Amino acid sequence: MRFLLAVISVSAIFLCSVSLAQSPPFSRVTIAGETDTKFKKVSLFESGGSRKPFKTEHISEYDGQYSIDVDIPYDMRKKDSYLFTDMRFWGDKNDNGIKDPGEPISECHFIIWVPSAQIVYMQVYKGSKYPVESSILNYHYKK
Repeated sequence: MRFLLAVISVSAIFLCSVSLAQSPPFSRVTIAGETDTKFKKVSLFESGGSRKPFKTEHISEYDGQYSIDVDIPYDMRKKDSYLFTDMRFWGDKNDNGIKDPGEPISECHFIIWVPSAQIVYMQVYKGSKYPVESSILNYHYKK
């Protein structure tokens, strides 16, 4: 009986430590900054081909200020050994909440969480990589 209790205790400790190792360094990242005022919205999309975002915030038409929260892992999709979401700045000229042809849109900004390495970063499509070292990432996008 003691042996069985010892095995159960060791198993419980192991499972708890594995579970903690797989949790993100923070549960929410706020990405904030300023962008070009040709964009009206900043949104999270399922992928680069998606036309309808699942989370959207408005960009100030006066100075391009924006802020959007990315909930980790709830706003992310699994791919291989990491989770990600696709953030884009876009125009939505007719304000219908769908990316229509001809509306300005930025390249993909992937927010990535790698559970095994306990890191979160933002990777601009074919561009720079920005480590996310706190729950707020200041990022200015001008293109």
